[in-house]
Amino acid sequence: MKHSIKVREAISRMSPYKPPLENRDPEAYMLMDFNESPLPPPPEVIKNISAFLNTHVHAYPIYGDFLEKLSEYAGVPAENLLLTNGSDQAIDIILRSLLESGQEVAMVQPGFQMYNQVAGTIGCCVAGPQFPKNFQFPHKELKESVNAKTRLIVVINPNNPTGTSVSLEQIEDLLKSFPDIPVLVDEAYYEFTGETCVPLLSSYPNLIVIRTFSKALALPSLRLGYVIAAPDYIIELQKIRGPYDVNVVAVIAAHEQLDQPEHWQKMVRHLMDDCKPAIEKFFNENQVRYFSSTANFMLVEPCDAQQACKYLMENKILVRPMRPPIAHTFRMSLRMMPDMQRFMDVFSRYLNSR
Repeated sequence: MKHSIKVREAISRMSPYKPPLENRDPEAYMLMDFNESPLPPPPEVIKNISAFLNTHVHAYPIYGDFLEKLSEYAGVPAENLLLTNGSDQAIDIILRSLLESGQEVAMVQPGFQMYNQVAGTIGCCVAGPQFPKNFQFPHKELKESVNAKTRLIVVINPNNPTGTSVSLEQIEDLLKSFPDIPVLVDEAYYEFTGETCVPLLSSYPNLIVIRTFSKALALPSLRLGYVIAAPDYIIELQKIRGPYDVNVVAVIAAHEQLDQPEHWQKMVRHLMDDCKPAIEKFFNENQVRYFSSTANFMLVEPCDAQQACKYLMENKILVRPMRPPIAHTFRMSLRMMPDMQRFMDVFSRYLNSR
């Protein structure tokens, strides 16, 4: 007689986190749904990866001087840094290092789904206020939601999916108000905003910052993120992260991206200075409601989000339909201007068809 394997009750109660990855063929569709870079890394990145694959792929990882290179970029000593397998692993090991079953994470909802997913595996919940209809950050309400069960406060800046920005004053107020509770600030879109709370680390040891190479630095397939925190906490995280969890191919590519940033920095400026104003002007002229952000994406609220997403998909453009409580919106990423013009042409036809 066969018996199924019984998992922990916290796991069996959960649903899997399944981003809509099916049929995301970049040859067939214009991808505006996952906030990716519209451009691949420069040829030097691929050249360095190929050289490694031809010579050293059979050996265990050697990371070399990458932490020193990242230290220069992040503006903190190497002892304040930990590399992770994407920022998803950073979220996983931070929550596992802090939470016991039954404790809570305070975070404004909706936010990046991985926080709910990881908390659920531990038997914890993410609790906190909902964003108001204008998606302004409910700072007072978040503070009021902190209670005796709260073990971690999470601030996603800017928030994914709403695009909401959080001021440095608000972050510092949380650090100051709750000195015994770690405050995790997710800066996945730092390269687009140019704003960081990392300088606060010298005054507030309860600050944890995470970042990724998946967005502006164009390496989502290779999975590389990092944690910035006090050195004693980094040592604790090293006990959880495996010694070889980080892919050397990702490190080689990231090293080249930090060595020669002109390519991705030029792309960032084009998206933020040219493409973002153009799409906002288009929506304003066509009386389509949208919620701007300081990153490379925005929420759009057309008359019928489901129909709009369907029309765009039929025209080979993928955007990200949102789930309740913001199912009346879709999230779209910025791309280079020719692609943005194509989006505007298709969306104009959609509007005219209604």
